[in-house]
Amino acid sequence: MFIKKLFLPRLPDHIIDQIYESIKYNANSWDKTDIPSEYDKFKMYNWLPANDIIQDWCKSYISPDLYWGVQVIDSDLPMHKDNGTEVKFNYLIDAGSEESKTNYYDDQGNLLDSYILAPHTWYILDVSTNHSVSNIEKERPRISLTSRIIP
Repeated sequence: MFIKKLFLPRLPDHIIDQIYESIKYNANSWDKTDIPSEYDKFKMYNWLPANDIIQDWCKSYISPDLYWGVQVIDSDLPMHKDNGTEVKFNYLIDAGSEESKTNYYDDQGNLLDSYILAPHTWYILDVSTNHSVSNIEKERPRISLTSRIIP
């Protein structure tokens, strides 16, 4: 199993509002022109640090030992393994579509499993295995709160 649902507290509306404010605040600073060409296929992915209000809530209600960020994926994310991270906590706010899938592959690129994740739900994800995200709607980014566990 590559993804497991966690039964942690739902994010309150004021924290979700802070996540969207963080995205708006940082949107103008996303300069994708300085990304090396070998990473062009990942220009649809943005990660930004969660602000202090979000950090404080997550440290109080989820874990005081993790650092939290906001992920924004605005189109399909190709197959990859996260560099230096094995596991992520992820609270999905908007899946990007009702049909968006998180897919897992073996090292030869053969599909092993696919998951449709429910919004407003916590998950723990194996990100050390090849994975991708597909079926993201145009103009509807996938938005989540995330924290990684570094071995």
